[in-house]
Amino acid sequence: MKLLITGSSGFTGTHLVKYLQQNPDLKIYCLTRSQPHDTNSFICDLTDGNSVDNLIKEIKPDKIYHLAGSYTNDYSVDYANNVLSTKNILDSIIKNKISCRVLLIGSAAEYGLIKENENPVKEDHALNSVSIYGLTKVYQTHLMKFYCQVHELDIVMARTFNLMGKNISSQLFIGRIYQQIEDYKNGKIEKIILGDLQSKRDYVDVKEAVKYYEAVMNYGKTGEIYNVGSGSSVKLSDLFEKILAENDLSTSITEIKSINHVNQLNVNDIFADLSKVNLLI
Repeated sequence: MKLLITGSSGFTGTHLVKYLQQNPDLKIYCLTRSQPHDTNSFICDLTDGNSVDNLIKEIKPDKIYHLAGSYTNDYSVDYANNVLSTKNILDSIIKNKISCRVLLIGSAAEYGLIKENENPVKEDHALNSVSIYGLTKVYQTHLMKFYCQVHELDIVMARTFNLMGKNISSQLFIGRIYQQIEDYKNGKIEKIILGDLQSKRDYVDVKEAVKYYEAVMNYGKTGEIYNVGSGSSVKLSDLFEKILAENDLSTSITEIKSINHVNQLNVNDIFADLSKVNLLI
């Protein structure tokens, strides 16, 4: 069984590779942004259709975990990395007539504006994205449905809520906390500064998330979407204090600043209904 993992050198990708390597029957090919570290690693610009086509043609994978993507909220960047890259992979599978299952990674940002009484959110909830990143992930979802229906490709999606773990990108809330804690300990900053922490979000440890990804890949129904999360929400202030305590720090070193985000809608509380994905475990 040959697996191709895009974004393998990223936060989630490194955990997924490590987890899947426990199975000796799998031959894992890694797609990275940096220099390949062995013969099973490749560099490929997923926004370049010809490069993707050459890669798929060479490997002929049985399964593709498509983890590569971006969340910059810059439309041109996120569209290229989240939508165009997906289209290039699916087009290459068709062109090369490869029998291959693809796992796409969706996002809770697709749900967007959720009322508190609509929790826990099911997969069939209307998609009301309020961010550019979420919008591009909605486009990716529509791509999946189109290619499953029109081209009969074998695609499934894990719609992930918020991931948690050290070394996560500093573009994300948890990553910013860890980065500021490191800077504080190294004497680079005197205070940890954050914005409003009253919202509640569903956080799942990345090590648990990759187990769900494998379950969706192996047992999910073609064309279906499966929420991946913890199934409950936590207030960001409580999560922040927990991380501080784990690092033997107190809230006395923090400062909360009111940040006005123009034209940004805030979701007070959102968490996943996991009844569908739990049937696969």
